[in-house]
Amino acid sequence: MIILSGASGGIGKEIINQLSGLDRVIGLYNNSIPGKINNKEIIYEKVNIEEENEVRGFVDKYRQSLSRITLIHLAAAKIDGLSIDYPLSNWDKVMNVNLRGNFILTRQLLKFMVNDNWGRVIHVSSQGAVEGDIGTVAYSSSKSALLGMSKVMAKEYARFNITSNVLMLGAFEAGLYLQLPEEQKKAILGRIPSKKLGNLSNISEAINFLMRSQFVNGSVINIDGGA
Repeated sequence: MIILSGASGGIGKEIINQLSGLDRVIGLYNNSIPGKINNKEIIYEKVNIEEENEVRGFVDKYRQSLSRITLIHLAAAKIDGLSIDYPLSNWDKVMNVNLRGNFILTRQLLKFMVNDNWGRVIHVSSQGAVEGDIGTVAYSSSKSALLGMSKVMAKEYARFNITSNVLMLGAFEAGLYLQLPEEQKKAILGRIPSKKLGNLSNISEAINFLMRSQFVNGSVINIDGGA
């Protein structure tokens, strides 16, 4: 079973159909209601991953069908602002979604992966996170922290045939890229050798690879066109 957080986001809603060709999918969303999809392999559930009680309720609801789990963390919050006067409330919001929510959801599902002696945890970070773009102090901090979290989980649970890896995404014609000013979009495109944005199928293909790969663990896979 694939569990995808951020299923109603720009990237999530575009790749969920592709993922349903790999396994059954439960798409988690919070604020935005996903559009109707006529696909019996996809179920949507409203879950605020910042709230441990909601995550626990979701897990209890599906307890009998949670097996061979691939957990994909696409849920993300990005609130920009310069460090000197960045509101702590914005910092907390970004951290709660991007880092704390990731940990809460992973921790609740790890016990099922251990019992199955199989699991895949796929964190999604961003090229911009490690480059330290101006105004992204909370977003960059949270997304960079995923690399450390993933590496620890990879070492802790490899003995149970559970892998933990990070997809480091570049620019795609979807998601947060679409919210950027035109000048910033041009600058990003200019750094890509092919001068082309990524195709979302590259993400689902990487997920398929990680689902099938036992010895790829604790890795960071760049999907950025060589930028």
